[in-house]
Amino acid sequence: MEGIFIGVLCLSGCLTFSTCLLHQYHFVPDAMTWTEAQSYCRETYTDLATIENTEEMKKLNDTVSAAGNSSEIWIGLYSHIDWKWSDGFNQSGAEYRNWQPPDPNNHEANELCVAMDKNGKWIDDDCHKQYPFVCYNGTLENSGIVLVSTAKNWSEAQRHCREHYTDLVTVRNDADREKIQSCNTTLPWAWIGLYRDPQIYWSDGSNYSFSSWYQGYNPLGSMKVVCGVADLEKGGNWSLFSCEKRKPFVCYSMRGWCFLE
Repeated sequence: MEGIFIGVLCLSGCLTFSTCLLHQYHFVPDAMTWTEAQSYCRETYTDLATIENTEEMKKLNDTVSAAGNSSEIWIGLYSHIDWKWSDGFNQSGAEYRNWQPPDPNNHEANELCVAMDKNGKWIDDDCHKQYPFVCYNGTLENSGIVLVSTAKNWSEAQRHCREHYTDLVTVRNDADREKIQSCNTTLPWAWIGLYRDPQIYWSDGSNYSFSSWYQGYNPLGSMKVVCGVADLEKGGNWSLFSCEKRKPFVCYSMRGWCFLE
């Protein structure tokens, strides 16, 4: 009978359960790698800290500051760095790179596409920027290079190449790069076919929607997996580092269900 009564209350709007859970943050001053910190948090609390809104970000910052810490601390964020070619090429030569240091640096956490300059050096950049671009026609083994001087964003450039030629150009080796350079002697930058998906995740599997990235340089080098810190000296904004670095960290536990009146 009690179960029926509660059900009627819920249907009538007298008792409403929210789906949210509040995070209680716990600062751990011991320096560990990200994976070690993750294991500690899962054994002792719930997981490495997840941050889903500005209120939680403030709560985490306050927790860490109250403990007397003002440096970089691990949170539950991590990302896969998986560069791919637009045409799907993944055979020998797919890993060829000719970065212009300090790229790839994921400036402002929003550089997922690659452009090449007239000297053959590459940068990662915002895919929404408008650049000329390089298509190829035919097959990779017997391709013609087409430099399109009309500036488009990366997705528009990809679409244009696929509609009129084969795809955005794939660069497998020095010979491919030199072939493209011979076509581009004047344009500062041109899109090529290299790109990556964001692939950003929380340790506990929470949906990645809220973000608060540091709006500066974040060198990625050749790392395949990078892990997230909140930097208290930068207002708690996030950056990505090698997961093997040793840093203090923040765990979370569940405080209980939210109730809405």
